[in-house]
This record gives sequence, C-alpha cells and structure tokens, in this order.
Amino acid sequence: MWIDRSLEKQIRKACDSRPALLLTGARQTGKSSLLRHLYPDADYMTLDRVAIAEEAEMNPALFLNRFSGPVILDEIQYAPSLFRELKVRIDSNRQETGRWILTGSQRFELMKNVSESLAGRLRILPLETLSAQELRASGFFSSSSIKDILWKGGYPELWATDDLESGEFFEDYVQTYLERDLKELIQVSNLRDFRRLIQICSTRVGQLLNYADLAKHVGVSSVTIKKWVGALETSGLIYLLPPFYANIGKRLVKAPKLYFADSGLLCHMLNLQGEAACLRSPMFGAIWENFVFSEMIRTLPVKPGHNLFFYRDQNGVEMDFVIEMGGRLIFVEAKAAQRVDPRKLNFSKIVPLFSDRDVQCLLMNSSAEQSPVCLKDYFSVNPLTNELGQIVGEG
Repeated sequence: MWIDRSLEKQIRKACDSRPALLLTGARQTGKSSLLRHLYPDADYMTLDRVAIAEEAEMNPALFLNRFSGPVILDEIQYAPSLFRELKVRIDSNRQETGRWILTGSQRFELMKNVSESLAGRLRILPLETLSAQELRASGFFSSSSIKDILWKGGYPELWATDDLESGEFFEDYVQTYLERDLKELIQVSNLRDFRRLIQICSTRVGQLLNYADLAKHVGVSSVTIKKWVGALETSGLIYLLPPFYANIGKRLVKAPKLYFADSGLLCHMLNLQGEAACLRSPMFGAIWENFVFSEMIRTLPVKPGHNLFFYRDQNGVEMDFVIEMGGRLIFVEAKAAQRVDPRKLNFSKIVPLFSDRDVQCLLMNSSAEQSPVCLKDYFSVNPLTNELGQIVGEG
C-alpha cells in the first residue's frame, strides 16, 4: 500500500530546479521510501550501514565517483566529509539539477554541516509522519479508523502494515534510537536515565519547559537535561515551541512549551494503547493539543519559532498557538471536547490586545460536524476531518 505524501510536489520542484535536495526528518517518517518511489531510476546508497559510512567518510571523492547519474544518499549525517566534496562537485556544474538527493535524520547537527558547506546550493525540506489529511486523501481508510491517528500516530509503516503491533513498533523504535542515534549525538552513560527523560517529557506535553523540574525527576543535573533535550529536538522526536512576542505592554513568559512530533510515540511513552485507553486517560486533553500541533506542522507552511508560537502572559492568560501568516495573526485554541463552553476560551481576552492586526480565531476540537462551523467570533473545526490549509486560507 502506497500513501501519497503532500510534500511530493515540493520535492519534484526542488529536484527540477536545484543541484541538490536534502530531505530531513526523524527515523521512519518515510524519507527513503518516498524518494525511491519518486525517483526509481536513481542510484541508492544508505550510510546507515557502518561500513558504507566509514568508506564515505574516509574517502568521499572515491565514494562519489561510483555514481554517474542521480543518486539518493540516505542518512548522510553519518559521513560529514561528504558535504565538502559535494560542494566541490556542485560548484563545478551549477546548471545540473536533481543530481544529489540526500536524506538525514538529524535536524540541527545536519544543518550545521549544510550551512558550512552547501549553503545556497540545495533545498532543505522536512518530512513529518503521516497527517490525518494524507490518510483521508489516500482513500484507503474509513473516517473511524483515521481517528486512530491520535494514539497510533502517523509513522507510515504502522498504516501500511495491518498486522504490525504499534506497541512493538514503538518499543523497537525507541530502542534503536537509544542504541544508535543517541551515540551519534551525545555521550550518555545511562540509557535508562535517558529513557526516563523521554517518559517524563511525555507527561509535560503542552507545558512550559522547566529544566530544573526535569532534572529533579530524572536524577541528573540541569546541564545534562538541557543537553539531552537538545538531542531529542535534534533527532526530530520533540519540538520546542517558543512564546509569541509583540509590543503589547505586557511581560510574557520566555520558556518554550514542549510537544512530541508524533502523537503515537507520545501515547506509547504514556503507556496508552488503543482508543479506549487514550480517551480515558487524564492526559487526553494534552494528547489532543499535541495532535493539533503536529497536524499544523504537517499540513501548514508553519515552523515553530518562525511563524508558529504560543501566547501566555504573566497572569496565566494563554493561547495554545499563534500563527503569523500573510500579515495576519491566527489564534488557535485546542480543546478535546466536541462542545466547548465559550467561557473557557481566551479569544475575547487576547484579541483586543492586537486591535491593529488582522486576526482570525480557530477552535480546533473534536466536533462531529464534517465542515467548519462559524460561531460568533471564531470558527470551530475538527482537524481529523477538515483540511486546515483551506480553513486558514479562508480567513
């Protein structure tokens, strides 16, 4: 079963116009499968194999000489020396497009190497796990089964393989991350402590990040926690969402909020399997908020810290998400209930502070309506059943 990805058009456009493409994203988001599907005639080489990575790192020129046409180089972060050699080859023929197609599972370590060697020479695109929008568009799944994305998450293998147990998949996923990727990022003497950090982070979803609190519960120093949280962010497992700043005469909090990139991994770390367990959990509100966050970064042209933020002032008045798009501010409240008491929403408290801006308000909840509902001063929309891009574009 092949599920089309919404990023396909951008990938083709990039390969048609740039010498190189770098597709980033956490492990198992489908990077190599997508590229091999789009470019079946390209050579393929994965540096996930230690021997291949060592060969590429020790003699990058000789390694690249074996490829005469377009090539997909998978997990290129394992051979940093390739970046400099690729720069030389791209500069020798800047008119050749789609020659080097790269993937990497580390966001910021990889960006450092790119900025030093390939800045301006390639297009960088992120690939997240499957969105509810992509599942709907595939036509393979019923509306009731798509709801499982809340606890199952969007890793493609879980949706393409019917008999794959999600618990086993995520346990193998975490173990692979701890044993392989983590060693490439930082030195961790106790993997058990690091796993405990991931579990504690799962209970802090949607909350302000407090390194001292995490350090107390894990039993290591705050300095170590900062390094470990950085590793989780670098490898694409979590996102840190910074606060929105504007000249509104109020002092806002500076700490970021923490979210998991995929709600399935979140639920696994919370020991929740299946819809019933998810719905009964006292964490369901946070799980829904995390799903709304992940659906936005999967389907909208938003990036945390660039045009996606949250708002919270010193009095605790909060807006879950703030999007800056097309000169507008889009305020988003995420509530798990089908029907939400308007008195529990903060639109009326926050919107007046931005009277000089064009503002749109969205309540993203589990509404049973199949289309957005226009209420007094906001739209109610269910991201499980509606395309967010169209709704935001309507504002």
